[in-house]
Amino acid sequence: MSNLNSKHASGTIFLSVICVIVFIAPLFLASCTQERKEAPKPRARTTRVQSAPREKPQQADVRNVTALLKTDKGDIEIEFYADDAPQTAKNFAKNVRLKFYDGQPFHRVEAGQLIQAGSARLNETMPLETSNQQYKRGAVAMAGDGEESHASEFYICLDTLETDDPHTVFGRVVSGIDVLDKIEQNDKIVSAALRPKE
Repeated sequence: MSNLNSKHASGTIFLSVICVIVFIAPLFLASCTQERKEAPKPRARTTRVQSAPREKPQQADVRNVTALLKTDKGDIEIEFYADDAPQTAKNFAKNVRLKFYDGQPFHRVEAGQLIQAGSARLNETMPLETSNQQYKRGAVAMAGDGEESHASEFYICLDTLETDDPHTVFGRVVSGIDVLDKIEQNDKIVSAALRPKE
């Protein structure tokens, strides 16, 4: 009888051990699986703060505006040749909006020929735009080497000029033509602005 009880007890223990193994084994396997998972890859932190969208400055319609240069000697108003030199006119208008010419001197003055100014902060070039516009008194053109234009440097003719190299004539002085003759070297463009054409 005790032998039978002993067998019964052994069977119960055996069953208990089997049950424990059956229940513990999946947990053990799951923990092993978790340990084998790849570590997360490093990545840049992203901010949740949204920045306000940047507004692109509106491009001026050079057909409907003029550029007003306030100088030490008076005001000079420039009308654009929007059909003959559209890209150059838009570029000049953009420079005016970005205040590139404010405080800039007329660093070159050739008596009876031309006055020249431009921003030293902008050292870029752009393609020539050639037209039938002449280098006559009051004509406004971009400086250049005959193959491309400087993106900021411009000159105003004091008289009809003869030049071997083509330059982009993009406008003409419509008001303040008498001011041109008063400009001396290092006189400044106090400020430049666009205004609606009258």
